[in-house]
Amino acid sequence: MSDKNVSADPEKNWSEFYGRRFAAPAGRYPTEWVVRTLAGGRYPNLQLDKTRYQGAKILDMGCGDGRNLSLLLDLGFDVTACEISAEIVGGLKLQAKEMNWPIDFAVGNNTSLPFPDQHFDYMLCCSSCYYLDGETIWSDVRSELSRVLKPDGLLVANFPDEKNAVLANAVRHKDGSLLITSDPFSLRNGSRFVAVNQPAELPAVLGPEFTVIGVAHQNDDFFGLHVSGYAVVAKKI
Repeated sequence: MSDKNVSADPEKNWSEFYGRRFAAPAGRYPTEWVVRTLAGGRYPNLQLDKTRYQGAKILDMGCGDGRNLSLLLDLGFDVTACEISAEIVGGLKLQAKEMNWPIDFAVGNNTSLPFPDQHFDYMLCCSSCYYLDGETIWSDVRSELSRVLKPDGLLVANFPDEKNAVLANAVRHKDGSLLITSDPFSLRNGSRFVAVNQPAELPAVLGPEFTVIGVAHQNDDFFGLHVSGYAVVAKKI
């Protein structure tokens, strides 16, 4: 593995990436699995009471370019969002002002969330909670996600599997996570991912803080770019 393939500054990478997106014309749309999970029909293996959304506090943890924020507002949530740098949050605040979105923003990441204990009813982690940087281990992330959720609060998250294009040529870390070396977009090199290859792994990945109440599988080929993994809804114990 060549050192040139590994980046040690994810905050800089993502700040530059989202800076370009904020400068582009509007056109960011909600992520399909998020729409299906939170706003979709009554799936046989996931029964969510959508009447509980109105006024419920939700954290969009690692909200990226804000693509899911309008959906969360439309569903009636009281929305808070966080991202990894002040630069990204600044861009999000400008976007929210233009769109007249009543959203609170904060700088934070999956191991350090600037919110009180048991503060949120729901948490959305769209391609965000499974990142591990430096010496971070997954149990630290899971504990922090649990800390800010209320008892019986719901975590809505996704995890890649090892067939995902981002994990091509990944190197297994001592803790079982995968070090990224060949990200097609050169954004995640040097980060580690928690990957899940089958639904039976999810209870152990999310326990003991959470119990799994619904799982979906995504396996797509977007014109040669393979995107695959699992979406999960889990209740804080």
